[in-house]
Amino acid sequence: MTTSRNGARKRSGSRLPRDQAPSSFTAILENLLCAIPGARAAALVDFEGETIDYAGRLEPFDVKVTAAHWQIVLAEIADTPLGVPRQITVRAHRRSYIVRQLQPGYALVLVLHPRAAFAASHRALQEAEVRLCAEAGWTTSRTTRWYCVDVETDASDRGRPARLRGAGGWQPVEVMGSMVGLGPREKGFRIRLPSGAEMLLIRERMGRWFADEHPET
Repeated sequence: MTTSRNGARKRSGSRLPRDQAPSSFTAILENLLCAIPGARAAALVDFEGETIDYAGRLEPFDVKVTAAHWQIVLAEIADTPLGVPRQITVRAHRRSYIVRQLQPGYALVLVLHPRAAFAASHRALQEAEVRLCAEAGWTTSRTTRWYCVDVETDASDRGRPARLRGAGGWQPVEVMGSMVGLGPREKGFRIRLPSGAEMLLIRERMGRWFADEHPET
C-alpha cells in the first residue's frame, strides 16, 4: 500500500521565528500551505492592511508588507467599475500571488513559487476559506464541498483508494466506480464506507486527496 498524508505537517525548509503568538487561524493557514505545492506563505489581512495571522517560511515582515500591499490593490479595484474582485491570481518574475476576498475588507493572501499560483488547488482554497470564516464567526452563504483527507491506496490496483482515515481511525473503502470529466491528471472514485455512507474521492495531480463529505460525519 502507498499512503497519502493530507494533515498538517512540517514543510521542508527552515521555519523562521514568529513575531506574534499563534492564533486559532494559524493551523488553518498552515494546512493550506501543505495542500498547495509551491506555496511559501499565507496571511489573513484586515481592511486596514494589518495582518491578523500568517504562516509560512518567509520573513514575517515581508509577509505582512505583501499582505498590506494586496489589500490596497483590492480596495483600488473595488473603486472601479469592475467592483470587488472574488480572487486575483498574479504571476510575477520571482513570485506569484493569490488574493482571495473572504469578507468585505478581509482577504487571504498567498505567496507562491512563480509557476505555482495558476496550478493551485481550488478545492484547498475553498476549504480554507470556509474554515477561516467559521473560525472568525463571519456569516457567509459559502460552503465547501471538498475536504482534504488521508487516503491509503493499493499500488497493485492502479492507485485506487483502499482505506480512508476518519471517525477515529482507518476504514476500508469499497470502490463503486470511477469519475470522468476531471482536470488533467486527476482521478475520481465513488466509494462506500463500512457504515454504508457513500462519498466521492478525488486525487489531484499532486497526489492530494479530497472528499465531498467530511469523513467524521
